[in-house]
Amino acid sequence: MTSLVLHRLALGVEVVDAVTGRVVDVPVQVAREVPRALRRRQPVVALPLEASGTGRYRLRHDLRHGPPPPQPLVVRVDDPRRRFVPRRLAVPLWTLPEIEAAETAGGHVPVRARLLRPRLLPGSAYALPHGTTGLRGQVHHIGRPLPWARVEARIGPDGDEQVVGRAHGDERGEFLLIVTTLGDLDRSLPDEVDLRVVVLGPNPVAPAAGADDQEEDNGEQPTGPPAEPVPRTPDRSPPADTDLDTPLLRGEIPPPGYRESSVGRRITVTVGRVRREPTPFPFSP
Repeated sequence: MTSLVLHRLALGVEVVDAVTGRVVDVPVQVAREVPRALRRRQPVVALPLEASGTGRYRLRHDLRHGPPPPQPLVVRVDDPRRRFVPRRLAVPLWTLPEIEAAETAGGHVPVRARLLRPRLLPGSAYALPHGTTGLRGQVHHIGRPLPWARVEARIGPDGDEQVVGRAHGDERGEFLLIVTTLGDLDRSLPDEVDLRVVVLGPNPVAPAAGADDQEEDNGEQPTGPPAEPVPRTPDRSPPADTDLDTPLLRGEIPPPGYRESSVGRRITVTVGRVRREPTPFPFSP
């Protein structure tokens, strides 16, 4: 008896906790963006992906109904409970004709070649392990919170610094940075560490809504973080682990158009504690 296949996997998504390196064990929201050209206020609508257990989601080609998804597909990963900072990733999909052609030729496009494994960095409500060394703060630009900033903690002399921790800022400019290594200081086990905190943000910074553009923008907040272009996973059998765990997917590469602030700050943190810094960190492109 012949079975008619009505779907093909277009994309699988495994959301990874950047701290543990494992698939998240709490619910998050994963959706794909679909353009809505007729809606000026909402140019896109987010359609949820099909869940396949906690932290795993999938998008299937429907061979019977509907148009194919846009290329590249923008995937939104959100956590309304603020345990993780949201991300948007622009992913070029294997097209249905490419998948079918590989199957017709007696092969296939490996499932892992259709897998996206983004890492989410901690948000303000992340449950930190006991003894974590880190920093809580907020990024401002011209006295106002800067959404979706990237933050790095560095140690060492100028010209030979090491990045020892990274953070993603949320829509309020808040960030939670975990120091993951002390570099060469690991051997000495210091009680305190001096860090240079570096902020990265968009250049130019989108202007805030004011009197001149209030009618146009209506004071609306940004719809989400900037989209990060993700190269398509190579058609290997199977793809290597390094294809699914790149610096970009780990959140180590800032979005296009980001640059380092010309103003930095040095902070001393106590090893084993998370410092809360009340004074905002400035971003000045």
